[in-house]
Amino acid sequence: MFYYLGVDLGGGEKTFAVAIREKTNVGLHIEKSLSLKNNSPKPSSMVEIIEFVRKNPVLGTAIDAPLSFSINLEKGFRASDLALRSLLPREYRKWVLSYHALMGIPLRGLLLAQKLSPYCGAILETHPRASFFFLLPKEKRYLAHKYKREPLEEEEINYLKNYFKKLFSIELTHTFFYDDLLDALICALTSYLFFKKPEKLLFLPQEEKDLFGFGPFVIIGESFL
Repeated sequence: MFYYLGVDLGGGEKTFAVAIREKTNVGLHIEKSLSLKNNSPKPSSMVEIIEFVRKNPVLGTAIDAPLSFSINLEKGFRASDLALRSLLPREYRKWVLSYHALMGIPLRGLLLAQKLSPYCGAILETHPRASFFFLLPKEKRYLAHKYKREPLEEEEINYLKNYFKKLFSIELTHTFFYDDLLDALICALTSYLFFKKPEKLLFLPQEEKDLFGFGPFVIIGESFL
């Protein structure tokens, strides 16, 4: 029984983590641990995440944070960032930020990746909002813009619950459509796909010769549909 972990890394008490695993004849199962160990979702500390990975067989962890760096990039935009920006509609390209603009998040991401790497099969960088956008049918992609700005309507949540069940055989409650928790879930699904259906992921280019850190940087691609 292997786990696939997703981490939406934030500052302070804004980090959420979700672990999923395959369950025979059921599909994907969401573990009642980390941000879901209580009745209502709560942030997870980096210590809790490290302890979970140390004590459980985790094949992969996908983290929503920059995990690779180059000392030659004065503006902090890697080839992967520029490629992702070019794939998004113009009005959504601001979702992809320079790692210089993210303040402490890149450092927290790098520290977390370093602590997890001895116990985890793969450490991935990902961008769950972009993955959510490309995962949705074109007529529903506005939801990837909306969910960070305002609560989704009941009809929209019900649509997404059915849509995720259709794609991943996973049962979701309304709770998951809170933005940080949804991001952590999409990170976990990205980790799952990396091992089970890597052809459904888009591997963003990493062209810098002096790049260091962790990767690859992957998102769920349009080919998933």
